[in-house]
Amino acid sequence: MANLSQKYAQALFDVAEQHGSLEGVKADFYEVTEAAASVGNFIEFMNNPKITREKRTAAVEAAFGQSDRLLLNLLRILSDKKHMSLLEEIYGEFLSLYDEAHNQARVTVESVYKLSAEELDQLGQVFIDKTGYEKLLITNEINEELIGGVRVLIGSKVYDGSLRNQLDNLRNNFKEHTNS
Repeated sequence: MANLSQKYAQALFDVAEQHGSLEGVKADFYEVTEAAASVGNFIEFMNNPKITREKRTAAVEAAFGQSDRLLLNLLRILSDKKHMSLLEEIYGEFLSLYDEAHNQARVTVESVYKLSAEELDQLGQVFIDKTGYEKLLITNEINEELIGGVRVLIGSKVYDGSLRNQLDNLRNNFKEHTNS
């Protein structure tokens, strides 16, 4: 279904860009996904074949009627086609398109302890220089299995400077030398 999510995201991105409402759509889309996730059975309700089209549309209007009209149109389509379960996936694809258009990337920095803003800024600058992005949106996650150091995830790339990785490499090199 990823392909379908990409198509929906691309269509919303293109039309929002054409209408100069990319920022508003992005902000509202975040709110919509948060709201949908916070309501326990929302997706199940929206995809339930026993719920009439009119009731699904009314639920979308009641919950998200204040959203940007372009986003609201997408929500109506998802409701009509019982594709509301793709909402988070579409949002992720939309963010990827937004990031690409703004030459920025979302980065996860894993460390044994919470890094300070200054440490994250320094790491960010290193990876801006390394990747060529203009901006990095950094999230710090605690991962005690690393033992020390950091692991940086940018898209599908992993930069692993953790002590755990160094020990694993050392062990593998040792095994190669003892087996040859």
